[in-house]
Amino acid sequence: MSVKIKRLLVIYTAAALICLGALAWTAADRLGFYRREAGYGSTRAFEEAASAAGDLSLTLKKLAYVTDDALGRSLCARAAADARAAETAISVLPFATWELEQTQGFLNRCGDYAMSLVAQAGAAPDEEARGHIADLSAAAAELSGRLTELRAMLRDGSAVMDSREKPLSNLEREDAPKLSALLLDFEGQLRAPEPFAYEGVFSPREQRAPGTLDESRTRGLAAKAAGVEERELKEERCAEGPDGRRCYSAGGLLIGVSGRGLDWLAQSRLIGAATVDAEQAPAIAENFLAANGYEGLKLDSAGDNGALAVLRYAPEQDGALRPDDGVMVSVALDDGSVYAFDATNYDAEPVSVSWDTDRETARAALPENATPVSDRRVIRKSPGGTRRACWEFVCAGADGEDLRIFVDAATGRQSAIELAAPA
Repeated sequence: MSVKIKRLLVIYTAAALICLGALAWTAADRLGFYRREAGYGSTRAFEEAASAAGDLSLTLKKLAYVTDDALGRSLCARAAADARAAETAISVLPFATWELEQTQGFLNRCGDYAMSLVAQAGAAPDEEARGHIADLSAAAAELSGRLTELRAMLRDGSAVMDSREKPLSNLEREDAPKLSALLLDFEGQLRAPEPFAYEGVFSPREQRAPGTLDESRTRGLAAKAAGVEERELKEERCAEGPDGRRCYSAGGLLIGVSGRGLDWLAQSRLIGAATVDAEQAPAIAENFLAANGYEGLKLDSAGDNGALAVLRYAPEQDGALRPDDGVMVSVALDDGSVYAFDATNYDAEPVSVSWDTDRETARAALPENATPVSDRRVIRKSPGGTRRACWEFVCAGADGEDLRIFVDAATGRQSAIELAAPA
């Protein structure tokens, strides 16, 4: 090898080492920047959580003194926003925040309860509501105080923010506790109020009666729904929950049966080309319902996508359908078999409702820019699980969109609006 070639190799090797060193330095600098940004973002999220918890405590305290409905609605909406802001900020912290389920559940319940007060005829709380608000306010103040303490500890270095990176044992600080450990310790000390009933999503619900079917009868019902012998069924899961639900399989068919009867059914096969007219689907569905003990249901809605016909049936009371307590049946249009069935929400027990508003009075609650096309009486389930009698008006909106407006038959006020999604 000549001297010239040796010199060129040395030069090129040195140049390559310089370039690799520059790239490594750039990557390390960029990694440090991203690490600092992640740390700043986590700290900022916790700062926002502490601030939002403080705002929630103050808003709830103000709400306890409200007598004006307009101001009450404003403060209720503000409390709900504060609770959602605190819960969202906590959920993005760099550790497993599912361990803080009591804290997050408390924040969710605060926001949900505040929004339930907005839906009342008067948003100014009554004596019962003031008691609940006082309890929630005290717990929110306790949460705010603890988060403020932890924020101060982060600022003075007596606590450290967790990192999503795997820590190095020779670099991890052992003198300062992590925020996740401090929050988890407080989680067990938070004195949240006992759950109470209200018209909201997080209100405690009454459990339905579990039913009295034993294992042999549940297996018989499953075999009947699948159209096979009992010995052909394979048990997939044992009894679960208060209903004693059991799951069986037969080929590509799954069947769920509880103490009340057949709960659900589902096929897993692909659907072929349609050979059955969708107009035949209601008869198929109704024969299936009758064969499996679901009597007296009325067709609520029907539709198909060319492969499946989806039909919803509901129990009837006082000439009104109860769509939230009904069942769903899907019929495969290639062979006319029942492809899916869902009766997990089925409940035909009579409920007490008030029909104090007639059709014409309810129609007066419609806006001028909605043109009513049809109406009917229905019994709907509120967010808190209470059944309410309503007038359902199918209307054409100002821009021709399809919407449904529900008017509470007890109060004569609008209770819900559903707008069809654009095609």
